[in-house]
Amino acid sequence: MLDGHTKKTILYKKELKNRALEFQKELKSQGTDIAFDNMSFRDYLVILNVNVKGISIGKLFLYYKPTKKTYSLKRQISNPKTDAVIELIWNKLNSSDTYSAESGIYEAFVDGSYIAGVTGYGAVIYLGNEIKAEISGVILDTQFRQFGGELQAVIEMLKWCHDNNVKKIRINYDYEGIEKFATGKWKARNTLSSEYANFFRKVQIIIEWRHIKSHTGNVKNNRADFLARKACHYNNKQTITT
Repeated sequence: MLDGHTKKTILYKKELKNRALEFQKELKSQGTDIAFDNMSFRDYLVILNVNVKGISIGKLFLYYKPTKKTYSLKRQISNPKTDAVIELIWNKLNSSDTYSAESGIYEAFVDGSYIAGVTGYGAVIYLGNEIKAEISGVILDTQFRQFGGELQAVIEMLKWCHDNNVKKIRINYDYEGIEKFATGKWKARNTLSSEYANFFRKVQIIIEWRHIKSHTGNVKNNRADFLARKACHYNNKQTITT
């Protein structure tokens, strides 16, 4: 038990503080401020109060995961415009900001899931911040679990791109095999990866690849994850909420 002269050490306070200060600096340049003090810290977490022109409009919950050395962010913001700015800055800090609509380059976020014996896939296609398509479903072959869903999400997404005359797209992924099996950096050693690699030999769309860390608070990536999980639960006659 702690006595009156002993202070509990907050786990990873230094890492959280440095990230919060970096975040604060970027947000200030956009007219938004976040405030925090010593009482804001918990183990693995710092709570940030968001202010615009001195008016509080919500809170941010910044988490640190030491096993992966990653940060994640949960938002409770009442102002949609400020919330969008926060999302933009957070993605920039995590090197996952997206192309503008004016660039003409589409963005795809893909994910797979394995729940209760069901493998699901999910993909979201954006042009700028506009969702152009959401794709999800399940696959019969479950031996590779969620990885089968990851690869199928890419295949279904690229079929949509072909049908809709998309010329260039950046694929955002968290499972390395999505890129490495497609480009030949990893040798296909089973039916699943072989079929995936063969599919890419016929793809004529210009593809840009980007690895992003999962569960860091990227809303677009979270949407793909949600769709993959939803497909699994729907197949099991269950429900899932965002």
